[in-house]
Amino acid sequence: MPFTKRVLPWAFAALLLGCSRSPQPPQEAPAPKATVSKQAASTGITENQALDLLLAALKKRKVADLDCLTFNAEDDNPPGSKAEQWEFAAREIHNEKCGGDPAVSHVRDRYEISSAGKVMVYNVAEGEFTKF
Repeated sequence: MPFTKRVLPWAFAALLLGCSRSPQPPQEAPAPKATVSKQAASTGITENQALDLLLAALKKRKVADLDCLTFNAEDDNPPGSKAEQWEFAAREIHNEKCGGDPAVSHVRDRYEISSAGKVMVYNVAEGEFTKF
């Protein structure tokens, strides 16, 4: 077997490994104004507390169309319980005010809120929650 046929696959593999992008670890976002106490962080937060943290973070980011979004919890936590984290889907509201087809409710974003007050957004390209 010629030298180039033996070395070429190894050289190509080394090139791919050297050029591949290593994932950056998610960085913690600063806690929004609606903070959670240290005790709540250790015992968990309710769905309403998590939603309040999410809305505070969205308002801080000046999301203009909050009136045209609805938030649905998307996890296995029982209603009324406390949990270490909650996940929400932000769905578009389609009506006369917001526009769009009322029979359709697209998911715009997904969020994960921890009991420590950290808000993460789902990055579809990476397939994981990342810093908001």
